[in-house]
Amino acid sequence: MNYLQFVRKNREMVIFGIIMTALSSFGQTFLLALYVPFLMEEFKLSNGLLSTFYGLATIGAAMALPKLGKLIDSVPLQKFTLATTATFVISLFFLSISQAWWYIPIAFFGLRLAGQGLYNHIAITSMSRYFDVNRGKAISLASLGHPLGQAILPAIILVVIARVGWRESLWLNAAIVSIVVAVFTIWVLKSEHLVNESGETTESSHEEKKVDRVRQRDIMKSKAFWLLAPNIFFIPFAVTGLFFYQFAIIEFKGWNIGLAAAGLTSYAVASFISILLSGPLIDRYKAKTFFPFYLFPLLGALFVIWFVPNTWGIFVYNILMGFSVGFGSATVAALQVEFFGPTYIGTVRSLFTSVMVLSSAIGPALFGIFLDLGWGFQTIFPVTLVILILIMIQSFRAVPKYSRAKWKYKYKKVTGKKNKIPKP
Repeated sequence: MNYLQFVRKNREMVIFGIIMTALSSFGQTFLLALYVPFLMEEFKLSNGLLSTFYGLATIGAAMALPKLGKLIDSVPLQKFTLATTATFVISLFFLSISQAWWYIPIAFFGLRLAGQGLYNHIAITSMSRYFDVNRGKAISLASLGHPLGQAILPAIILVVIARVGWRESLWLNAAIVSIVVAVFTIWVLKSEHLVNESGETTESSHEEKKVDRVRQRDIMKSKAFWLLAPNIFFIPFAVTGLFFYQFAIIEFKGWNIGLAAAGLTSYAVASFISILLSGPLIDRYKAKTFFPFYLFPLLGALFVIWFVPNTWGIFVYNILMGFSVGFGSATVAALQVEFFGPTYIGTVRSLFTSVMVLSSAIGPALFGIFLDLGWGFQTIFPVTLVILILIMIQSFRAVPKYSRAKWKYKYKKVTGKKNKIPKP
């Protein structure tokens, strides 16, 4: 089944996934950063203090995610989505009516929890649970909301802020989120759409799931968790840190600051393409086969940003990073189901989403500390590279034995050698 056939057959679920990931942008760093100058001016806050509010709110959201995210295994999808949307919309309104500094960390907490955390969690968990044969395609299509939001929403929000003001723009954001999600969830997404590919309705088993529920502490004790956790932590850690200080990196390289927007566009396009490519490959070969390899473009991106002085380097850097993030988002999501199964995937994913959100808070903070200590990017880049290489090496443990056997056979056939390929 190709993408067109899949979308025709499952268009409601595909649209739902794209809506959730695209609208999660209103709780993502790249959109919230547009409001930073206005918040600093309005409440006379420093960069450091506002960053502290943002970091603490993100860490708080990461701590709440495992408890709240696992409820998707026992609460009907529509109810869980509407409750999350209510939290999201209230947080947007709360930020818009802020009258003192203490409004900001509270609003940030709700936006990071509902937006970056739970909206993504709902989208990918739904795709993982209701699809097995075409899980890769489902996750990839749902993930397209991320590059779509990155490519479209910042320009629109900047225009709206310029026309009506930053507070009023938040009202518009809240209206878009509430109307789109509520209308689609209540009137379009029906129980007949919430069936897996074998035709079994999974929503009917909620009462059974309340019994014998898997514990997150047991998940954390498993080998699979510690195989996946370093990757899930490191990618948002590195990418968010690099994006947060993209202007400092451009200044360090001596490039034109105007290239930043063009670089982000190339990142979004590369991410979009790699997401589409990853779905059929995962369905055919399984995510375990690709687990170590989606990190290679990121490795190349770090080498480019470290060593290439030419201005074209910013485009190669963003394209390679986009390929890694796009392919990796689908691969890691599918791999969680392959390791832990679909029954309690909400509980599993909420735990890993918490790790991801936490790392996105630590990355910019740690990069900032290193820069304040005077280490500079000449130290940050190689340290990041070394950590990435170590993670890549341990990721090969996820590759199935039969895949290694195929590689070994093809290696012998091509080279004519009988010696074994050294294990990574």
